[in-house]
Amino acid sequence: MKNHTHILEWATHCLRSKGYLLVHAAEIMLETPWSNVIRFSTSTGSVYLKQPAPSIAQEANIMQLLAEQFHASVPMVIASNDELHCFLMSDAGQSLREYLKTAWQPDLLCQAIRQFTAMQRSVESDIESLLALGVLDWRLDKLPQLYEQMISQGEFLKTEGITNKELQTLRDLSPQIAEEIESLSQYQLPETIVQSDFHTNNILIQSHTQKLTFIDLGEVVITHPFFSLHTFLRQAIIHHGVKEGDQTYHQLQDTCLEHWLDLTANKSLLEGFMLAKKLWPIYSALVYYRIIHCVDQQFFKSFYANRPNRLAGFFREYMG
Repeated sequence: MKNHTHILEWATHCLRSKGYLLVHAAEIMLETPWSNVIRFSTSTGSVYLKQPAPSIAQEANIMQLLAEQFHASVPMVIASNDELHCFLMSDAGQSLREYLKTAWQPDLLCQAIRQFTAMQRSVESDIESLLALGVLDWRLDKLPQLYEQMISQGEFLKTEGITNKELQTLRDLSPQIAEEIESLSQYQLPETIVQSDFHTNNILIQSHTQKLTFIDLGEVVITHPFFSLHTFLRQAIIHHGVKEGDQTYHQLQDTCLEHWLDLTANKSLLEGFMLAKKLWPIYSALVYYRIIHCVDQQFFKSFYANRPNRLAGFFREYMG
């Protein structure tokens, strides 16, 4: 267990100064290489203390901007501490993933997609506000260079399970990937906020109102909106028994496109969606590469000891 003394002292003092009555000892909910989450039980319900890794610690500022400027459904930030890289946020319900295991409602998956894509569309007109907070600029014209930088780290990639032959293949594929990224840009969908782990475990639901709230937004970037949506569809297959090509999958996929129908025809959107799907493993490799370099690498490797070589897996998926 990590030493959480300083953040616990700050959070306890902060909550008491704001009139919260603590009714139980703080409970550690999550300890990962990229964040710690601790729950406080108070007389008015649960409050959560989150401490992201320092290099991805802008989550509170991102959530406050999304709430205040774009009216996004995110948890209320009660207080934050830049020095300790942590913040307190209000409870917003239970995990949608757990909720759906006991009450399967595919309409809630569609609702989640609609709310998230509505947020994406609202943000697209003012991405500069997010960039000013330190959100990374991964717009499509930046991705080829990011890819080149990543595959230039040959020795590191080998420690992640990439063979010499695969490394050469990845280098040889560079022009093809750049061409596909350029093709995706031709569909001219505005780039916007993208969450790499947009899925039902990062969506909370209030069971009595079915209000949905998005969490875990500290690692968002500005890039093509469809990358988040492919993550959601893949996770729906893994965790909710959706099968690619079945009626529910097509319903979810159609919902993914709804908020862009004012820009272009459904046929064109679907073509772009399929191209984004092909490039999704490259985007995901960039996400994974970024996270590895934002956290303690030994802790990261031990955390994923039973799932090694995940970075190599993304590359291999693209290479087929």
